[in-house]
Amino acid sequence: MVPAESKRKRFTEIVEKLLLRWGYSSTDGRVYATLLAEGRPMTISEISDELGLSRSAISISLSRLSRDYLVTYRRLGRMKYFSAVPAFLESFMEQPKAMLEREIMPLEEIVESMISSANDPERKRHLQGLLQNLRNLECILRKIIEVEERADCK
Repeated sequence: MVPAESKRKRFTEIVEKLLLRWGYSSTDGRVYATLLAEGRPMTISEISDELGLSRSAISISLSRLSRDYLVTYRRLGRMKYFSAVPAFLESFMEQPKAMLEREIMPLEEIVESMISSANDPERKRHLQGLLQNLRNLECILRKIIEVEERADCK
């Protein structure tokens, strides 16, 4: 049987990797994982003590996570208590849209212009293959977005 401390560590590692993939920092991932695993509102000091990180590092992460609605807080007197919002689906579904708009479509435009200016037939063939690959990825991303918009599994 795996000890609870080991499970908690593995939980934190996985959440941290997930958030890294979504463009957050390692600290953001660890803070979010701590709040999720703890399941109760925590102060900056409590999170800092738990992770062994500075209060300022925790504060910066909480600001980012709050901005993106992954963390909420409530104030009791002079203290702020932070809680994680388990928003994995919402965060995941932003990824295909962002990738499509910020990366795939601009890459397609660039590759198309590279094809039109390519003189070497071999290079042109190579770029056409790359463009087809990007178009296939665009198609898949659009289908993912479409399925999510129709899905009733929330």
